[in-house]
Amino acid sequence: MVLELLLDLVIAVVQLILAVALALFSITLALNVLDRTTKGINEFEELRNKNLAVGVYIAGILIAVANVIGQAVSGISKSVVPGQFNAAALIGGLIQLFIGLPLALVLVVWAQNRVYGWLVKAAEKIPGVDIKEFTVEAELKRGNVAIAVLLFGTFVAISLVISQGISFLSEPIASAITRLFR
Repeated sequence: MVLELLLDLVIAVVQLILAVALALFSITLALNVLDRTTKGINEFEELRNKNLAVGVYIAGILIAVANVIGQAVSGISKSVVPGQFNAAALIGGLIQLFIGLPLALVLVVWAQNRVYGWLVKAAEKIPGVDIKEFTVEAELKRGNVAIAVLLFGTFVAISLVISQGISFLSEPIASAITRLFR
């Protein structure tokens, strides 16, 4: 009884450590992708200059990635349940992570480009607006919080849909792996 209780506590700690490690890895990867997609912005310098728009923009990306990764962590956690270890569920959860994380990053970049395209089309209809000078990066550097909030909302909305799309991905993958090795 005591041994089972201790084993359950160890499993809980392992799940927590795994979740934290995946979160740190995902956030680091998201920040690296962000840095590569916004070459015209030095995010750290903008934050040092108290640029709220850049802060909102970065927060949107981090929340979007965390939302998707949370589902993958949940899938992985299902593999380590008290009293048993399920290797197929672990593999399914890892596959879920390696599908969800790149999907989230690609769709965040895609969404940013779509929002930019939409804004350019809207600006073209306004007399006297020079769209050649309009870029998302330039607007963020100027501190345009409206653009940042629009992007934030876009990122979070897309991540909510992605996270629901991958939320149960690990279970059919684990089931297929189990059937494959029977």
